[in-house]
Amino acid sequence: MGGSLLAAPALVLMGFLGGGVHEERFDAKQVLVTPAGGEGVRVREVVDQDFGTNQRHGHERIIPNDFGEPIDIEASSPDADAGMSVVDIGGATRIRLGDPDVTIDGQHRYILSYTLPEARLGTGVLALDIIANDETVDTTRFEVVVSGFELRDPLCSVGGFGDEGGCELVRDGDVFRVVIEPLEAGDGITIGGDIVAITEPAEVAVPPMIERRVDRSPLPLALGVAGLGGVAGLGGFLVARRLGRNEVGGGGAADAAYGAAGGPTRLVTDRELSTMVTTEFEPPRGLRPWQGTVLLNEQVDTDSVSAWFADQIAQEVLVLSDDPQVLTPGPRRAQASNETQVLLTGLFAGDDSLELGTFQPRLAATWADIRAGQLAAVRASGWWKKFGPGSSPQFPVLLAAVVVGAVAVVAVAGFLGLLRAWPVALVVGFLVPAVVAGAAYRPLLPVRSAAGSALALRTESFRRFLEASEGTHVEWAWKNGLLREYTAWAVALGAADAWGRAVARAAVPPADLASQTSPMLVATQWSLWNATRSAPAPSGGSSSSGGWSGGFSGGSVGGGGGGGSSGSW
Repeated sequence: MGGSLLAAPALVLMGFLGGGVHEERFDAKQVLVTPAGGEGVRVREVVDQDFGTNQRHGHERIIPNDFGEPIDIEASSPDADAGMSVVDIGGATRIRLGDPDVTIDGQHRYILSYTLPEARLGTGVLALDIIANDETVDTTRFEVVVSGFELRDPLCSVGGFGDEGGCELVRDGDVFRVVIEPLEAGDGITIGGDIVAITEPAEVAVPPMIERRVDRSPLPLALGVAGLGGVAGLGGFLVARRLGRNEVGGGGAADAAYGAAGGPTRLVTDRELSTMVTTEFEPPRGLRPWQGTVLLNEQVDTDSVSAWFADQIAQEVLVLSDDPQVLTPGPRRAQASNETQVLLTGLFAGDDSLELGTFQPRLAATWADIRAGQLAAVRASGWWKKFGPGSSPQFPVLLAAVVVGAVAVVAVAGFLGLLRAWPVALVVGFLVPAVVAGAAYRPLLPVRSAAGSALALRTESFRRFLEASEGTHVEWAWKNGLLREYTAWAVALGAADAWGRAVARAAVPPADLASQTSPMLVATQWSLWNATRSAPAPSGGSSSSGGWSGGFSGGSVGGGGGGGSSGSW
């Protein structure tokens, strides 16, 4: 439970939850265009890219090949992996920067340079698409600089495909420059003009790094998430404890354990019930050991079936020998009940022994029959008023609906990439402890009847006697012909280790100890029983289950060459 309380605050402190959701965008771009000799132009792109709270590998640029396939491609980054992958994707070149095995988020800078070798400068016209209208995210500041060209009637267009105007490419000293703030997603940029002369390009500095986003301290949110998780965890416990209160008779411990049926009753928690336990020197009269197992564990399982076998061995209906362990019918088999006779007939099926250690289908089938019979008997016992063994304890529908709703909120937030939103962090802080609390405290939900509580108290009282037993208690049980029975109860109630230590200190003849404590073999050699009743896993192999703008239409968006789109991958 403690780990679930710390999980969400830890995720907040590590930045996986909370901290705000940031959409992907380009903080800034600077595109420098210079002549590259002959018909080509050299393009340098300085891209300040914010991946937001999304996990990306890096920057992606797609450039149409209508001015020739880009050559002399260079890339660098001061704060990200700039490993480069260049692929022809049919009519365009895709450039990816980053590591395919690593993802990053937040703000990073990339500098990408390349030459478009066939920009058709010989026509006397510069007509270049800086970016097509394929962008899917905004660019806060987009700057285009043209250096090394003397232009007459410089043109700039921004907007959708075919739009004209909307921006101005103006002289700024030795260069021409245009700044667009912002460039919205879906808008393209085309620049151009008549080339009067090609000159030596002026030096254009790479712009300074933009100011990085400063996230607030996650500590306050982590503390809030931890507090909400504590409320969910404690609330789950308190709700389960209240819903699972047991009915007891009378007003005190003695009345609860031995009160007459039909008297006044009250409700107490499991902890309050445990305070009524005393120490009893004999098992509850009229109960078999497997029933004691069910009363304490509140479930029918392998422990209760194992207790049944230990009891049959104690009654000498069965005999279990050691080294090797072999199960055979005992001298008192004929005195067993009709139900037990049917089970033993199926178990031995005409044989006179069953060796443990290898899978025996008959034992597996008998085991299942015993468990089914125990379930039926417990359901008819009246020891539970609600959620008895064989049923699934459930919290109220309203509480379950709240948890399911919280799961849905987190799932939708994850699908939309909103896990870092602070409300989602609070929901996760509540959800994780709530789910863990629901699983951890479901065992508190079963409600014992007054009769069931009385028998559970007497059973636990006897278990405490077995746990605290000394050698003298074993000697007394031997002298009174109870050593077999008490040993079976010790196995059934999980006190076999303590009882075994007491047996080792008892002054009982070795021959009697060996025969009268044989039920202990059910507990001490459990692996043999498990192998005998469980089919081996099947063997076998494993299987494993991986149009670009062009032409020259003048000064409209998309009317030049190059262009393409950029983004992330």
